[in-house]
Amino acid sequence: MEQVSPTRTELLTRRAQIRLAEQGAEILRSRREVLIREFLKELKDFSSERDKMRSAVLKAVQSLLTAIAVDGTETLCSVSSATRQPITVEFKKQNIWGASVIDVRSDYSVRASESRGYTPYTVSARIDETAERFEQVIEHAIRVAPAEHKLNILAEHIRKTSRRVNALEQRLLPRLKRQIRFIHNTLDQREREDTFRLRILKRKKTRAEPNEALSMI
Repeated sequence: MEQVSPTRTELLTRRAQIRLAEQGAEILRSRREVLIREFLKELKDFSSERDKMRSAVLKAVQSLLTAIAVDGTETLCSVSSATRQPITVEFKKQNIWGASVIDVRSDYSVRASESRGYTPYTVSARIDETAERFEQVIEHAIRVAPAEHKLNILAEHIRKTSRRVNALEQRLLPRLKRQIRFIHNTLDQREREDTFRLRILKRKKTRAEPNEALSMI
């Protein structure tokens, strides 16, 4: 048994601690439920978007290999230099029950052929298709990367919250309840001993009263 003073003050203190621990566990369970719901919602969107990105990557690589085989690496390198463009993204912090996640927004989209920096009739349809498909990959990646980051953050907070709930429910609360039982049992035992001593004193007093009466005669 942990070191605990078996007094009524300690008993009241432990009971108050149990109430606080139970309230804390309830709050943490609610937090975990919210985080899990958010995680599952994000996971559904992430899985769908990731599958689309994988499909887009396969198509882009196939187009690239075909373009390399027919048009040549030198031509592709020249065209790729002309198609470069900056990608602007906006980062915004979100707070989900204490979990700080980053929401990424971008107005990036697949460009029309005439907006890629080259004249469409000067390149083959294979190269134009390759450029379009790789831009589709980038568009998906901009959505997938922050979603994966958000899932990792949520998963870590779910694990931390679960550990805290378990610490309260499986360690702290049982320990406090053991201490309460110990204090309660000790106080009961003391009360029984005090009652027993009072009975003995009453008996002694009752026996002494006739003798005192006789001595006064």
